Amino acid sequence: MALAPTPPSGFSRPVGYNHSVIDAHVHLFPDRLFDAIWRWFDQHAWTIRYKVYADEVIDHLEAANNDFVVALQYAHNPGMAEDLNAWMGELARRRPVVIPCATVHPHDDDLLGILRRAKETHGARLVKQHCHVLGIAPDDPVMFPLYEACVTLQLPLNLHVGNGPKLVGYGSPTDEVSGARRTQVVLERFPELRLVVPHLGCMEESTFIGWLDRYPNLYLDTSMAMVPFIEGMEISGREALADHANRVMFGTDFPNIPFELGAERAAVQALGFDDNTLQAIFHDTAAALFLAR
Repeated sequence: MALAPTPPSGFSRPVGYNHSVIDAHVHLFPDRLFDAIWRWFDQHAWTIRYKVYADEVIDHLEAANNDFVVALQYAHNPGMAEDLNAWMGELARRRPVVIPCATVHPHDDDLLGILRRAKETHGARLVKQHCHVLGIAPDDPVMFPLYEACVTLQLPLNLHVGNGPKLVGYGSPTDEVSGARRTQVVLERFPELRLVVPHLGCMEESTFIGWLDRYPNLYLDTSMAMVPFIEGMEISGREALADHANRVMFGTDFPNIPFELGAERAAVQALGFDDNTLQAIFHDTAAALFLAR
């Protein structure tokens, strides 16, 4: 995969902006899973710039002036979610900057119970899954109990549903297990589900941004969608985010990125948004979704 030149770094607060910053898309895994993920990336994707384990990830993000980080992990096989959720809860207790997620596999027994325990025992504020990793499309009925559980427990769901990046290492072609058309079925069938689509929809950004007017419980994060790190990546039209700042959240996808940590924050700043818009994107939207009781 050909990468674009490394962009400049920048850890400062946005100019004229003195409020908190929440990174709404950070990955934290136990060491053994990070090792496995990095091996997969080395073979199938880009070169990860920061191969650092969970506590060092948090150290980097605190040094970059993040007040909170939304920590994401996903169960790629049945039977592993309970241990992952317990690990995440313990990490969040040790490192209060962490807003912990829960995960569950669609084929797990007692899916609702797993997520309920993650919320009530381990403090989970949202749920994470990834259609490419699962090899299951968002409109597959096997996913419906996950959506129902999120609605029942009032937990937002961060679900990778955009059809990019099109990496050959996935078990199924991404067009078969993701995409805007298949996601719209979920938005129509589960209108109470607070669905966070990461990466602005990854290769279908204009569609997902346009849907913010139509689906009031649809949210987007900006992770890896602001910097052209792959040749041919199109990032025009990002100015439209200002019209939906209360539904858009800043995120980085750290540490699994090929460029410097400050690049994505600098790219958002470069759009020239006013202070209120920056406050919403950098903090208030995520705070309302993940921190409000």
